[in-house]
Amino acid sequence: MTQYLDWVRDTRQARVAVPALTCDCAVHIYRPQGVGTLSHQRRYDPPQASIEDLERVHAAMGVQRAVIVQASIYGSDPTVMLEALRRAPQRYRGIAVIEAGVSDAQLRELHDAGVRGARFNLLSRFGTAFDPKTFLRDVNRVAAMGWSASLHATVPELKEKRAVIDAIRCPVILDHVAYFFDPADGNTPEDIDFLRSFTDRGNWWVKISRMDRYVRTPYDAVVDTIGRIVEAAPERTVWATDWPHVLYPVGDAVVPNDADLIELMFRCVPDAHLRENLLVRNPARLFDFPL
Repeated sequence: MTQYLDWVRDTRQARVAVPALTCDCAVHIYRPQGVGTLSHQRRYDPPQASIEDLERVHAAMGVQRAVIVQASIYGSDPTVMLEALRRAPQRYRGIAVIEAGVSDAQLRELHDAGVRGARFNLLSRFGTAFDPKTFLRDVNRVAAMGWSASLHATVPELKEKRAVIDAIRCPVILDHVAYFFDPADGNTPEDIDFLRSFTDRGNWWVKISRMDRYVRTPYDAVVDTIGRIVEAAPERTVWATDWPHVLYPVGDAVVPNDADLIELMFRCVPDAHLRENLLVRNPARLFDFPL
């Protein structure tokens, strides 16, 4: 397998004071091999990144809540995610990966454990087959649970599948700003208007995350664009570190210190009221946290 960089384990104290109940809306938890079923199609083996590691990182940043996204290497096996959710039910929510054969009882079990969304991988670079009928059927099952649907897709893929995804009526989250900052996709400034054509609708959300994979510190190139996205949908944007930053290739990336990322968000969103929405109120509404 390709060798990837490890995450920065000496997370420093953040130089900003985040609001109480700040939520990191996308993190992944991993356990040693033998805990959870590993997918044969996985691109990497589980790093050392436990729930205890996450708690230490968040303590340095002042973050009190998190949304645990089921890692792709586990396929549809939610064992590792559920173990982490049950550690602190008031602090954590989950986003699951569901398969076609999942039963209503299994969905209810996930819901009772704190799952409030499902992730759908539309990324063609991962070799994932896309069947519109299956996709919409599974999204409708998610909607019936009152969950959101997270779309892992690039701007070109959103354009290609626009007719299908326009039919979604439940809350939809564009993961990682739809990879807008990835130079491989050839995105232009006009594509911000395309993303806004989604966020102008009441059920579409944007997750601000993973910009650091494509822009090096101090991340000046993303500040203005992220600020514009947040101002365009101030009540439907959320923020995430995407810890522990997997798939950062050796020699081709720099893994951030997570304190850098919350400080970057303060630069992108200097207005304290907007930050309160982004970090606290919006995640509470979207993921069913109490305020």
